[in-house]
Amino acid sequence: MKTISPIFFAAEFFLLTAFCSCSLKYDQTTDTKGSVPEIIFTNVKFSRYERNSQKLSLASSKLEEYKSDGAYFAVDAQFQTWDSNGNVDTKGSCGLIGILPQKNTYSLLNGVEIEKNSQNIKISAQTMQWNSQTEQLIFAKEDEVHFTHGDLELSGKGFSASGVSGRFEFDGPVEGTITTGDQEEAE
Repeated sequence: MKTISPIFFAAEFFLLTAFCSCSLKYDQTTDTKGSVPEIIFTNVKFSRYERNSQKLSLASSKLEEYKSDGAYFAVDAQFQTWDSNGNVDTKGSCGLIGILPQKNTYSLLNGVEIEKNSQNIKISAQTMQWNSQTEQLIFAKEDEVHFTHGDLELSGKGFSASGVSGRFEFDGPVEGTITTGDQEEAE
């Protein structure tokens, strides 16, 4: 019967270990601050007041705040804004909203519904992005957008709008209706 020499066993062990081992770089650190929320709220309702008047409310099943860029993400969000007279000006909902205050952008995803009472506008789509500094409203190019303004109802793709000029446009195919009132002529 042959016996294995301890030197042969040790050499075989070191060779296997050298080929199968992994090297960890302990001198390199990984920053997880950007990918891990600093604060998580569940079933939350927030309100913002200015000069004793409510200006904004946000309700969400989950709200996350990230310290690295000041971003907020809200799941199943419902929101409202009020005008200076205390009337509800805007109300809406979406499956997910991402707020980047440093970039003045709001990205709304997963079924967006918005009503702007002061302008008699309703908009619905799957995604939307709003820049509060430039007052530009942008939708995904291939996203079907439903737009209602008074008696005008439109559906189309490639929708964008400017809050500064009050103009909007579709960059793709559009269909819709204009409803006019039936008025009797005065005799």
